[in-house]
Amino acid sequence: MKSLATNLLKSFFKLLIVLFLATSSVEAFFSDLSLPKVTGIKTVLDRNSVGFEWKSLANYPNVQGINIYRAKAVKGKNQVYIKIATVGNRFATHFVDTTAKPNTNYFYTFTTIAGLSESVHGDIVPVRTKPPYKAVKFVEAKLVDRGVVKLLWVPSSEPTITEYIIERHCRDKRWHFVNKIQGRLYPEYVDTTAPRGFTCSYRVFASDAVGLTSYVGKVLKVEVK
Repeated sequence: MKSLATNLLKSFFKLLIVLFLATSSVEAFFSDLSLPKVTGIKTVLDRNSVGFEWKSLANYPNVQGINIYRAKAVKGKNQVYIKIATVGNRFATHFVDTTAKPNTNYFYTFTTIAGLSESVHGDIVPVRTKPPYKAVKFVEAKLVDRGVVKLLWVPSSEPTITEYIIERHCRDKRWHFVNKIQGRLYPEYVDTTAPRGFTCSYRVFASDAVGLTSYVGKVLKVEVK
């Protein structure tokens, strides 16, 4: 009976460790001051991603990987760091965070890991992602026939733009999706679904292949007859 209880207790603790490692997003079990820090961190910024490069840890055979932590920058000293990824070997020297948002300040920090141990946090790396695309220059919205509105805009100069999103509001003053126009160089859309007897407002967004949109641009109104 004693042996059975001991085995059950060992199994219970093993299960706790597995669950902790599977769900923990903050720290390992132990802090190990002897583990090396991640140093020489360089960054490359985009609108929705941040690339990192650091000095190789290949000469530290006890290091098994690297944890990446991120905090959204807020006023004051109490930043909340969350582990966003683990690089699973010491030979890697690059990582790209593809979950960042445009025009946002973040702080990043890195640790090295060995088993259940983790180094202290390294240097704090502040970044600010690039802003969204410039607003589409909306040129004209005019009635060209009964219930038919033609929209004209200046095509975006950004080579990564792939489509335009048209929205309008008429009856309820809430913006509603109308259509998507594929192709960066496309300059117009003809709306044949606008409700007659209302003054409708239109706006146009540019969007890239991953769904990042431009700033909100000029809103144009037209009386639909």
